[in-house]
Amino acid sequence: MLQRISYISRISTSTFNKTTTSSSSLLKKNALFYYSTTTNISEVEKLRKKLLYQSKERGMLENDLLLGTFATMNIQSLTEQQLKDYDLLIQQPDPDILNWILEKSPAPPEFETDVLKLIQKHVRNDPLGYTRK
Repeated sequence: MLQRISYISRISTSTFNKTTTSSSSLLKKNALFYYSTTTNISEVEKLRKKLLYQSKERGMLENDLLLGTFATMNIQSLTEQQLKDYDLLIQQPDPDILNWILEKSPAPPEFETDVLKLIQKHVRNDPLGYTRK
């Protein structure tokens, strides 16, 4: 953190060499406030953000849509253990994940978790908003 602040102070003095001492100290105070507020995110929140991003940016469009809508709707309500299970699940190859969540093939026992059941339920309940006739 100190390296980032010293980098900012070097930039501020080289870029704004005509500024007064008070504006330079104000810039340093703002930088301290910024870094102190952004580093207080809990590990669980970091994991949630990572999983949300990875759910929406998959290799297959089908998984992007299904996992992305699931994560958007449910990621905040998952427990820490469920988040870890979900993290392990989405690290698997996309065709396998698609087959497991569509129940075309059985998932290995290590992936038969509450999270997989929640995703399967989500997929069965028309996640994209299409009406079935």
